[in-house]
Amino acid sequence: MNVPPGSRTRATSHPSIPPPPRSSPHGLAGGVDPPRNVRTRNPAPLDVLEGTAQEADDAAPPSSGNKRAPIGASVPPAVSPVDPPPVRLASSRLARVARAFVGLALVVGIGSGVAWGARHYVRTSPRFAVTEIVTLGGKRRGPDELANIAGIAKGQNVFTIDLDQARARLMADPWIEGAELTRQLPGTIYVRVTEREAAGIVALAGSPTTTEGTYLVTRDGEIIKRVEAGDPLDFHVVTGVPLKMLLEDREGATRTIKSALDLADEYDRSQLAQRSPLEEVHVEPNGDMTLVVGKSNVVLRMGRPPYRRKLEQAVRVVAELDRRGAKPDTIMLDDEARPERVVVRMR
Repeated sequence: MNVPPGSRTRATSHPSIPPPPRSSPHGLAGGVDPPRNVRTRNPAPLDVLEGTAQEADDAAPPSSGNKRAPIGASVPPAVSPVDPPPVRLASSRLARVARAFVGLALVVGIGSGVAWGARHYVRTSPRFAVTEIVTLGGKRRGPDELANIAGIAKGQNVFTIDLDQARARLMADPWIEGAELTRQLPGTIYVRVTEREAAGIVALAGSPTTTEGTYLVTRDGEIIKRVEAGDPLDFHVVTGVPLKMLLEDREGATRTIKSALDLADEYDRSQLAQRSPLEEVHVEPNGDMTLVVGKSNVVLRMGRPPYRRKLEQAVRVVAELDRRGAKPDTIMLDDEARPERVVVRMR
């Protein structure tokens, strides 16, 4: 179609092709005019901007300053310093420790209460009252005496009896050398004792002549006790042991007493014992031994051990004196330089 120059023509659209939408300088469809006095430009496509920004970043030299993140890229979260443990964690630990202590206290309290209840029951229940006291080994001391010395009586609670104290009381008795106490439930106490056996009497020189200076001794020469009324007296008598020696040298005095008792036993086994029983063993100041025998109190000076050969000599001398009808007063067998020599002093 010919259109004269300078004339306006209206565009006609094909019935099947809709007219293009009217776009604004900002790229907005719908023919909306931009606001006045505002400069507008067509934005570049997003992919073009991203590519341009990426190229600029790649081309830019590295710097120590802050960088802008590329447009459209995700920004990583800022990394902060490690924070201290939260207070709530410490408080939870304290709570656990507190609960543990409370639980332990409950267990200890309950256990203590149970133990106290059990102890109270066994120490007060009549089921555990002493009904029998069994004593063993007593000769000088009878069952009732041993129980009284130990402080034990029927009816006492078997658990309230202090066995160590009871043993200490028994050991304080001079006749008792050893003691052992045991309990057997529900109500029996066993008392086993070992008593000292008296084998002689020693009259200490330098002590009063009364029984205060006379003691019962064992076969080993150990002092048991002072002689009192009711004590056995059918023993050999040893005299001449100094009281000072006993006080200052107890072991030496014990050995001396034992030697005297050994000599007494040897005399009892000799032939003279049947004819002239032993009356006394005397210890001389120098330690020599002297025997006093028979009703006529004949003195046998024995000197130092060994004594068996000297006793055999005494038997021969006494037999010869009897054959002659002589009455000896002292027979001296203490010549250690000439042991075969015997001197007799007549009455």
